[in-house]
Amino acid sequence: MRNSAPIALLIILLFIPIQARNHPLPCSTSCGDIHNIGYPFRLKGDPPHCGDPDYELYCDNHNRTIHDFHAGLYYVNNISYDQHLIRLVDINLAAGNCGLPYRSLGLEEVVGDGRYYRQYFSPHATFVRCSKEINSMGSSMVPCLSGNTSRVYLNYTNYMLYDSDITSDCDIIAMVLSDHKVDQLPSSYEEIQRTLQLGFDLRWAVECMDCRADGGYCQFPTQESSRFHCSKEDDYATQLWNAILFLAYDFVIGLILFCRYILAPLVIFAFLLHKCFSSRNRIPR
Repeated sequence: MRNSAPIALLIILLFIPIQARNHPLPCSTSCGDIHNIGYPFRLKGDPPHCGDPDYELYCDNHNRTIHDFHAGLYYVNNISYDQHLIRLVDINLAAGNCGLPYRSLGLEEVVGDGRYYRQYFSPHATFVRCSKEINSMGSSMVPCLSGNTSRVYLNYTNYMLYDSDITSDCDIIAMVLSDHKVDQLPSSYEEIQRTLQLGFDLRWAVECMDCRADGGYCQFPTQESSRFHCSKEDDYATQLWNAILFLAYDFVIGLILFCRYILAPLVIFAFLLHKCFSSRNRIPR
């Protein structure tokens, strides 16, 4: 009986977070311009029943709400509980200052995180350092990071750039997620800088973490939906096996129908024809 107590305690501790996600207790707090911070979010220092620990925010000395995400620090500009969206902006870029982000962040890190997701073709602002001047990118040069020996440019695209996408004279040194709502992408450094000050949205799905912890992955029907289907790695094998069984069933049924309605009449007809010719051969002349 003594050995069962730690096991029971472990089960309870594992069960509590899932229950909290399914039945969150009402809790609301504020920090600066961000009011009514509620589930799944919580502020550091809130009572234990408030929010989900995986979505913890904190209030800095200037009364700004901060989200520590993948070792990067981001101001929280807005939280939409109806759309399950949180808008973040890198603390180094929020004021429009020249320089690199607090930490580089690309789409792959968001996709692998589990707490949030974004569409696969998401705008990125990429800082590239080049050993020589690139004339085609002259308007996007970052003045405070460029010198006589190298140039740093800020490239804005609708997708994530890789080293293979840029010239061999340049290297990627940082990237930032972004959102862009108009048809024409910003091209100059000043335009991109203003766009990055607006931040980017992440859509959350708390239950998706439970799905991932159970060995599955989350499939969202649309980029705007917060509802998802939890798929398992063996789903594909199961679907393939079901498809094979379905085709085998169709084949057997088709074979039975073929034998009954096509082959059988042909056999009977051939038998009668053979019998008729045999009878004629036996008639004496």
